Amino acid sequence: MSAAVHMAQKGLKVKVFEKKKVLGKPVRCGEFFAVKEEMMKLVPRVKSPEVFDVPDEAIDNKCRAVRVVSPRGKAFEFLFSSYVLDRHVFESHLGDVARSHGAEVDVGVQAHYYPNGDSPRVGPSPDKAVHAELVIAADGFPSETATVAGLPEKEYANPYSVATNIEYLMSDLGVEQDVVEMYMDPRYSPGGYGWVIPKGEGRANIGIGIREPYVRREWQIRDLIDGFIEKNRVAAAKLKGGRKVSMVADSLPVDGPLMRTYTDRVMAVGDAAGMVMPTNGGGIQTALVTGRLAGEAAVRYFGNQTPLSSYEEAWREQIGVEMENSKIMRMASDKLMGHGFLFHVFLRLIGTKRIEDVVMCRMPRGMGPLFRLLA
Repeated sequence: MSAAVHMAQKGLKVKVFEKKKVLGKPVRCGEFFAVKEEMMKLVPRVKSPEVFDVPDEAIDNKCRAVRVVSPRGKAFEFLFSSYVLDRHVFESHLGDVARSHGAEVDVGVQAHYYPNGDSPRVGPSPDKAVHAELVIAADGFPSETATVAGLPEKEYANPYSVATNIEYLMSDLGVEQDVVEMYMDPRYSPGGYGWVIPKGEGRANIGIGIREPYVRREWQIRDLIDGFIEKNRVAAAKLKGGRKVSMVADSLPVDGPLMRTYTDRVMAVGDAAGMVMPTNGGGIQTALVTGRLAGEAAVRYFGNQTPLSSYEEAWREQIGVEMENSKIMRMASDKLMGHGFLFHVFLRLIGTKRIEDVVMCRMPRGMGPLFRLLA
């Protein structure tokens, strides 16, 4: 939607197909959103920081810190300002802005890309598709549009590169409402981590991310998240008595961007392009940034026939270093993910400041050679 907003503002004719019947529902993420000031520390080369602006009505809660909990229950806490969004309100806001500038937004439509030689079309079926001079693949992961366009989506066939997430929205909780928690517990979140993201008024998004190579054959993901809620030595005490309101599950790319994110007529953004921070699974802001950059590339394409390669050049310049560092650190941590005690010792050795750097996709000072060696 970020791309649609920019293109419509610049006077292009824009049509958005959204497969969800309601924008932002069902929610398929933790809704964690670092405030603009924090994001500009993380990705200081982004040239349009206004993409990180959030309307007040889309903010469910505000948090002041992040707490990382080791496999043995040791807590490492650091200050980090963030919002917890109401994703439905946030996406509806972007849709309203796009519409206000003339974009068409069709909801409840599962669209497909039909290359069709020199006359590409997009729509729910060949006979109902519309002509598209240019297409932005924002259809999530795995992206059908990117695959049909010939982009290297299949590189994510590696099971280490994909996380499966499951999350409950829970109520009647006594968890701290101003601290986001990340639990490194290979028993219940093998290959990933568990999270407690407070939404205010005793509610929180409680979830786990896992990766297949770390999961024992007899384990089921529902058993794992229930085990996290009921048996993790730290989380269980805080979540006791909570009520499960709803559940969602999804898959997420965690191996960094596709090797190529554009063709002559198509640009892939957000999850469809692998634009998820591998060390923390964050994807909302990277989707906003890449959507904006794709929108800018579209304006240049129609304005002076600038090739769509300018999109890839732009995202590599503005967020490429952070994405690559995050991938290297995730690959290095893979060596410890399956060993709870070793992971606990490693976290204690590197300490809070360096843990903060890793979680926030910054290469810790002096540790670059070690992470690259382990990766």
